[in-house]
Amino acid sequence: MTPILLHLATTLTYASLSLIIWQQLRSFSAGSPKWLKIKPWINFLTLLPIGLHIALTYHYALGFDGLQLGLGNFTSLIVATSCLIYASHSLWVGENSLPALSLPFGAVASLLPLLDGASIQIPHSELPIFKIHLILSVVAYGLLSVSLIHTLMMSYLETSLHQHKFSPLIENLPPLLKLEALLFTIVLLGFLTLSAALVSGIFISLEIQSTILPINHKTIFSIASWLLFASLLIGRHLLGWRGKIARKILVIGFLLLIIAYFGSRFVSEIILHNPQY
Repeated sequence: MTPILLHLATTLTYASLSLIIWQQLRSFSAGSPKWLKIKPWINFLTLLPIGLHIALTYHYALGFDGLQLGLGNFTSLIVATSCLIYASHSLWVGENSLPALSLPFGAVASLLPLLDGASIQIPHSELPIFKIHLILSVVAYGLLSVSLIHTLMMSYLETSLHQHKFSPLIENLPPLLKLEALLFTIVLLGFLTLSAALVSGIFISLEIQSTILPINHKTIFSIASWLLFASLLIGRHLLGWRGKIARKILVIGFLLLIIAYFGSRFVSEIILHNPQY
């Protein structure tokens, strides 16, 4: 099967399962034995398009000598990681509301590698430490992307509850306190992975540029983002930060992280046509 057909198959599978889950949410009734019977199978089937999605991004990123990771493929990897986290959580707790949010994004993101055009090999990507750094970075971005989706979802849910607006999705979401506990668990995992990615980045700089931290906008925004996530977790633990203040800090930290990577990728690839890690 050619890559374009695999892309289409992945997108169609994502879309089909999204429609099935949304339809089930609309027709959900607490006493429906049929729903309780098919729900685990629906959750399990979500792993099929996610597996195809990850395989496609792996083909583009690691299927050649070194690493070849364009902006579209990197975004696709982040979304695939996010979908995998939501699907795994849904399999664990046995509910479908979170995949209903993530799968439509997966359907679109699985096509993004096609927009990269000719593959561009990343300099120095043959170094083992660079590959470790990339894996850590992708996992960190994926986890923190999920935390952002969580934040937006919680804000929407809180507003809807205050306005007494209900829908099948809202009725099937976990309570706000459970969503918040899950949010900070994801943020902690993302923070730890981001810390490891930054440490591995130091080793890469020593290997390539003989400096601990190169002074550029990517370094500055990455450290600023790390400090914000650290303050959020410390504030949560010591001061009990929660609600809107915690969400605002998380959103700002994530935006700084996006600027750190995507800003540099956009400038180097789109404007300067000079790929860099």
